[in-house]
Amino acid sequence: MTTTAGGTSRLVTTERTQISMSDFEKEIVRLESASESINMLIFGDANAGKTRLAGTLTGKNFWLFGEPGWKSAARGGATGFGHAIRNAADAWAAVEWLEYRERYRRYGWVIIDGGSWVQERVRLNYAAEAFDINPTKRQHRNLPDKPDYFNTQNWMARMVDMPINLLLTCHAWRTDETDAELLVFPGIQGKVTETANTVCGLMDAVGYLEKRRVRSKDGTKSRIIRRLHFESPDNGPKGDDVRYMVGDKLDCLGAYIDNPTMPDIIAMISGEGENA
Repeated sequence: MTTTAGGTSRLVTTERTQISMSDFEKEIVRLESASESINMLIFGDANAGKTRLAGTLTGKNFWLFGEPGWKSAARGGATGFGHAIRNAADAWAAVEWLEYRERYRRYGWVIIDGGSWVQERVRLNYAAEAFDINPTKRQHRNLPDKPDYFNTQNWMARMVDMPINLLLTCHAWRTDETDAELLVFPGIQGKVTETANTVCGLMDAVGYLEKRRVRSKDGTKSRIIRRLHFESPDNGPKGDDVRYMVGDKLDCLGAYIDNPTMPDIIAMISGEGENA
């Protein structure tokens, strides 16, 4: 038992952690007044403009680069600081660095750009280390096993749990079923779409970004736009059934946004902008 200013409070413990009922009570919030950070995932094919979109974020932000395409953000005027993620050590150092004395509070957003490659590098690094420690228990140095996937997912969960505005960009993957509905989903590996679906569930908004040619109303002219989907279209571009693994828990972004910018999206979330 522990005694607090509010009276006697029971101590609840597990094998490694403990919390008093009074400490638990201090973290209870009113839903109508709670101000949470935003978690957002944007996925799309190569050159769809994911990094360019992330680069429209204004203010002081922190980037974790998984691939060299971040140059497009810098050339587009993105500001802040960043660090390449080349292996698991870089990934976990980034978490520790941001959490130390709550450094994350220095930044408006943390952007994980090229999340598909970040996860791949972290997972392969874990696999190589495990093979080097005990080759008899692994088939190959570059062949990940279940623990490597779990460790990589734990890193992602740690980033999502941090009280920061988080933007994650990933490549788009597609199911390989010809006789069924085509599913387009974030390139996050693990049991086909299971891990991708889990990560999407941790996000406030998940959008699929694509380049699309649209024609004028009279059909005489056409132009290329970037369309960010938050709902699946009724039919795919060729009339085939298609579904995007997207969603908007905040219920304010509409079905899609053409030529989006992050300030536009943030304005919609705050109630100051209009959706498509």
